[in-house]
Amino acid sequence: MEAKHSDNVIGRARVEDTPELEAYYKELENLGAGALWTVANDIEPWEPRSTSVPMLWKYEALRELVLKSASLVTPEKAGRRVVYLVNDNRKDVSAAVGWLYTGIQVTQPGESTSAHRHKASALRFIMEGEGGYTVVDGNKVTFEVNDFVITPNSAWHEHGCVESGKTCIWQDGLDIPLVNAL
Repeated sequence: MEAKHSDNVIGRARVEDTPELEAYYKELENLGAGALWTVANDIEPWEPRSTSVPMLWKYEALRELVLKSASLVTPEKAGRRVVYLVNDNRKDVSAAVGWLYTGIQVTQPGESTSAHRHKASALRFIMEGEGGYTVVDGNKVTFEVNDFVITPNSAWHEHGCVESGKTCIWQDGLDIPLVNAL
């Protein structure tokens, strides 16, 4: 049974609009401000409200399109060649769920990305390939299938696959939408 909560209690906003308040709200709006009580019950709900909807992405369905991206764009042009997963209700922030971003990256033998950094923290789960690596703050880490690699926020890093390797595919997870919202 779902709990019902009333906003008609002390501590919840219960202000009824009047012509004077409407004029007051307009004055505030003209200054880029607003009255908290007009939005408080919506932005501070009784219980958490997810804006994400349940989604399922099948790797076997995405895999060929991830690989196809390797023939369409280069890491030099794309920065990183990633097919990202987006929740139907989070397209505004490119999130898979809540405030989290995820994508599937492909790197071919002999390719590498340029060194970069970002405020978001990152994790990578290696799904396919051989000879993949990441360099974090000058320290090279090689990885294999089923390895889990993290990159702290703001750390300089790059990714690649050695010339003698096999095409590498990994899942990226970053808190980009959260960091951008702060």
